[in-house]
Amino acid sequence: MNDDVSQNLVVFRLAGFDEPVLASAPTQAEDAVEQAWAQVRRQHEVSASAVSAVYSEWQPSAADQEFMARQFPEAECTYSFARPAPGEWERAFAEARAVMAEAHESPQAAEELLPVLWSTSSPRAGLLETLPHHPLVPGHLSVAFAVVGPTPRGTIGMHHITRHQHEEMGAPDLTGVAYQSLARSLKFEVRQAGADVLVSVVRENLLAASAIALPDLYEQLSQQFGPGDLLVGLPCPDEMYVVREDSGLAETVREQVLESPYETTELVPSVLRLGPDGVELLAERG
Repeated sequence: MNDDVSQNLVVFRLAGFDEPVLASAPTQAEDAVEQAWAQVRRQHEVSASAVSAVYSEWQPSAADQEFMARQFPEAECTYSFARPAPGEWERAFAEARAVMAEAHESPQAAEELLPVLWSTSSPRAGLLETLPHHPLVPGHLSVAFAVVGPTPRGTIGMHHITRHQHEEMGAPDLTGVAYQSLARSLKFEVRQAGADVLVSVVRENLLAASAIALPDLYEQLSQQFGPGDLLVGLPCPDEMYVVREDSGLAETVREQVLESPYETTELVPSVLRLGPDGVELLAERG
């Protein structure tokens, strides 16, 4: 991760190169990715067809997204930090510096408090009454909380916070801490097929699907998709796929969710509509 937030690190995966190729450009530039690619093209004398993946530390601008769609139509594109609205760069830079500082200081395998999605149709839904939680889609989907971290066996374990434990802790606000923990490790992988865009929301550990609960998720995704409702597929708690609701890929995402082989625990695989007014359940796997 690049510690100088004023410079956007851009990484290209190129055919014929064993290692990724790095370049940088001013973070606030509307053509930062295009500038970075110009450096790589000059230095390594490669064509755009050699690019199989692009990682930009900051979300590419609309102009850069158009450039990438033209130049690298088959490349997988990912980023870590959402591009802020005009006038919000100082706030975004401060938040990014805080994330970087915590990444340097924190152990790589630390426990973290995270939000957990619970479907009311889940066979385990009766347990939800023993946990502090709040509704995300009233009557259908709620958010509870769990401590997630490594086990002595080298696996990832999850321990739900009960109402009793919450009261013993003095009933602190779990939502803000859990959402912050989740948000700082999310990545957005962007794929394009013609005019259709698919965004996969991923994280190294568990519970990427819980990002649907983040209050600013629609704002972040609308920078990629533009205005309008989005269709969100949650085939399991660790995967999230987003397309425009009118996209040619919408039916593919829906089928992937409704035919998911995931064995239901807290979350039943779900198809949701995400818009400026919130989240709506469209379908669940039967």
